[in-house]
Amino acid sequence: MDASHMSDNDRDHDKDAVTDKEIFLECASRLQISAEAEGENRVNGIKALEFRDGDQWDRDIKNERTIDARPALTVNHTNVFCARVENTLRQQRPRIKCHPVSGGARVETAKVINGLIRNIETLSNSSVAYDKGGGSAVDIGWGYWRIVNEYCYELGDKNAGFNDQELLIRPIHNAFTVYDDPSARMPAGEDRTWLILSEKMKRTEYKIRYKGAINSDWHGGDAPGDMNLDWDNKEDIRLAEYYRIHKVADVLCQMTDGRVALKSELPDEETMIAANWRIAMRDGREITRPTYRSVVQWFRINGREVIEKRDLPGRYIPVIRCLGNALDINGKVKRKGMVADLMDPQRMFNYSETMKAERYALAPKAPWVAAEGQIEGHPEWQSANQKSYSTLVYKPIVLEGIGMVPPPQRQAPVQIEAGMAEWSESAARNLMAVAGVPQENPDISSRVISGNKYLQRRQGMQDLTHFQYYDNQTLAIMWTGIILLDLIPYYYDTERMQRIIGEDGVPEMVKINQGEPGENEDPEQVAIFNVAHNLRVGRYDVVMDTGPGYQTKREESTEAVLGLLGTPLGQKVADTSGDLVIRNMDFNGADDIADRMAPQYPDGMEKMLKTLPKQAQAIVGGLQQTIQMLKQTVQQQALEIKYKGEIEDKKLKVHTTVEAAKLETAEEKSKREDATKIKTNELDNLVKMQVAELSVAGQLLNTKVESEHEERAADKLIERGVE
Repeated sequence: MDASHMSDNDRDHDKDAVTDKEIFLECASRLQISAEAEGENRVNGIKALEFRDGDQWDRDIKNERTIDARPALTVNHTNVFCARVENTLRQQRPRIKCHPVSGGARVETAKVINGLIRNIETLSNSSVAYDKGGGSAVDIGWGYWRIVNEYCYELGDKNAGFNDQELLIRPIHNAFTVYDDPSARMPAGEDRTWLILSEKMKRTEYKIRYKGAINSDWHGGDAPGDMNLDWDNKEDIRLAEYYRIHKVADVLCQMTDGRVALKSELPDEETMIAANWRIAMRDGREITRPTYRSVVQWFRINGREVIEKRDLPGRYIPVIRCLGNALDINGKVKRKGMVADLMDPQRMFNYSETMKAERYALAPKAPWVAAEGQIEGHPEWQSANQKSYSTLVYKPIVLEGIGMVPPPQRQAPVQIEAGMAEWSESAARNLMAVAGVPQENPDISSRVISGNKYLQRRQGMQDLTHFQYYDNQTLAIMWTGIILLDLIPYYYDTERMQRIIGEDGVPEMVKINQGEPGENEDPEQVAIFNVAHNLRVGRYDVVMDTGPGYQTKREESTEAVLGLLGTPLGQKVADTSGDLVIRNMDFNGADDIADRMAPQYPDGMEKMLKTLPKQAQAIVGGLQQTIQMLKQTVQQQALEIKYKGEIEDKKLKVHTTVEAAKLETAEEKSKREDATKIKTNELDNLVKMQVAELSVAGQLLNTKVESEHEERAADKLIERGVE
């Protein structure tokens, strides 16, 4: 059942295919539609890739010059210009951030979602996908990456549960293997309704996974960039992945608690009665209206049939497009990257440099003029204009009537025309202008010093010329975050320990999908519960953080704070936030110093207590109470000693005579003062001992916080603290 020998005239194109045969025909038809709509863009895209790689001469001209043994130089500035734009994208990669909007959305839940998305990006090494998609957009005008799911056990986590899965962001290395919906005009493909992706699989794996399937390659449309010859080998089989969004009729219901729900997703009547959850009524009738829901369907197809199919969770096709330049002309979209506009000025520059080099190479090299017979027997004169000789010997010649002939004379070399040099310089200026590289004024450049604002301004002009690539990559990464936000509740639905990563890159292990938290539960645990259970309660959106990265912000804040320390406010900052100042500094041991300083500040102590294990928190809390009680005792006893001495002195004055008072010797008074000092010292030592115990317990934050695997070390420190 090859697509080239089948007709789909027997089915209605206004309706989605149902049977496997209809789905196969629909996929083949849509692939051909995409290939024809993007045919010109694909041809130009292949030329752009070859041009950047160095194939920059017209074939006919290069063949003629090769036959004539003439040079055809390639001075590849195009590759350098494209690399500069791609590296700018790498330096300023935007970051996904989820924000609560309305309807019960929580700030704490959004923070956990952000940490989970950062973990997905880290686990996927998503920078590879972003760089590949963005680089392809710079070269040919479009690129892709995708979101897939894999079981944690297959990813190497041998302690994972049976159904534990992770979402991953994977690159699509060849953008020509994607056949997109031509009607999708949004930059990231947000409005597409179908997509086809060519893939290859090892034939051995294919036979294991699809034992009853025919071993037949998918031929598809053989569009430029995805020709059949590229896949024709004995080890791999060519297949197709077909995504489509299927519209299913449904009914939207207004519930008594104010929420809305699809009737197909409501639980059974018994469960709804138990939960006191009902459809709202008006005039004795249920408040409903007809609607539809989108179901993402996925099929794997070989050259003859559909071999695998399933419905995917979520509402969107998990393939993201990164766009370069797009122009709609009479309903036809023309896509191109940076290379297309550089072709003509680059060819002109190559030709001018080739002609200049050829002119210099063929010009006579300072020839010698000698009389006949002067250089006979001295072959070194044949190469004297190319090699350096310490001595050149010639034969003296005497002519009748003239006398001695002068020795051989070197002639001046032929000069290159001034117009050729101007032509070469003009070609270079045109190439740099089209590439968006600002031309420098020699008078200004000679006065520029390192660090001058002029350099930053010129660099900013260059970045602005190619800002559309950065902006489109930002939109594509944002759409990636929206799809992840939609898929997280489906794939992270089992009880397990899950890593999340903070904005500062510090990982943390949290337990997700445990029982519903109580009224007095930690807000962080409530947020973790909401991610898995209530993400669809409330509305969240995704925004992009396009400023400097965390490390850059950290360095900038350090400079600002250090400058602040030299002002009158510096002492207040040091007295209240010294640990934060040290933590932002980038040197080895800064975090350790900050951790030791943090307990000196109330806010720092409270924050660090939250990171300790429950047992450690209890010990530290007990020590704090003990110290507080000891401080109160010391103060009380100090007051008692002070006032008791005053009272005794008054009693002595009242009940004794002046002579009896004189009997009190200096020695007795000294004993009383010594006893008071001893008692005070004992109390001070007790307080210091309790503070030391608190310091030992505080060291736990360097253990449990970083990893669950260091819990034993934390227990040892706890035991020391108790002792």
